[in-house]
Amino acid sequence: MHTWLGLLAGIFVVAAGILIISASIGIALGITAEIAIVLAIILLATGGISAWLFYTGIKAQNKQIKTGKEALIGATGIAATDLKPHGEVRVLGEFWQAVTKDVEIPKGTPVEIICLNGMILVVKPAKEKLNSSTCQ
Repeated sequence: MHTWLGLLAGIFVVAAGILIISASIGIALGITAEIAIVLAIILLATGGISAWLFYTGIKAQNKQIKTGKEALIGATGIAATDLKPHGEVRVLGEFWQAVTKDVEIPKGTPVEIICLNGMILVVKPAKEKLNSSTCQ
């Protein structure tokens, strides 16, 4: 599909260029110069839209899908309960069981996910620097 959009954009731009050149040097293609310019503008606009669709399609295909563990590690959330050291956090619109390392985190504090231990998130306060990236 994207190949056809790219090809279509190229054809439209070339056709618009031919129409503009023929109108500017006075070559009659069976239409008046004014109509040739209007058609060229329409073809350029359509070619531009096709090129934009081609670009966004290619960009979407090359974008990495980030779900699961990859989406959670490094994400920030809010402590839904006091974490002493176990509790609950809200991350990416979901509630997760969480545990902290060496610190208590009060309810409502921004947290950052360090890693996962099974289905339990290991978190730290969002403002702290990470000393160790291991989950042990």
